[in-house]
Amino acid sequence: MQVLMVLMLIVGIIVLMIAVIMGISYAAGTVLSAREGAKVDPKDPCAQCNAERDWYEGLPPLKQNVVTVWWLVNRYLCGLKGCN
Repeated sequence: MQVLMVLMLIVGIIVLMIAVIMGISYAAGTVLSAREGAKVDPKDPCAQCNAERDWYEGLPPLKQNVVTVWWLVNRYLCGLKGCN
C-alpha cells in the first residue's frame, strides 16, 4: 500500500511539474509576442495569425523551444478562426 502511495505521489509531482513548465512556456510566449511580435490591421484575423507565424519562424531555435506551448495554442486558435 505504501508503494502505491509513493508511486501516486511521484506521478502527481511529475504532472504538476509538466503543468508548471507549460504555464511558464505559454506566459513567456505571450510576453515575447506582445513585445517583439508584428502587429497588423485587426480587421483581418488571418493577417495577425500570419504575422505571428512569421515572427515565430524567425526566432532562434532556443526561443522557439521556450514558447512552444504558446505556439501550439496560437495555431489552434488561428485554426478555429479558419486561418491556415
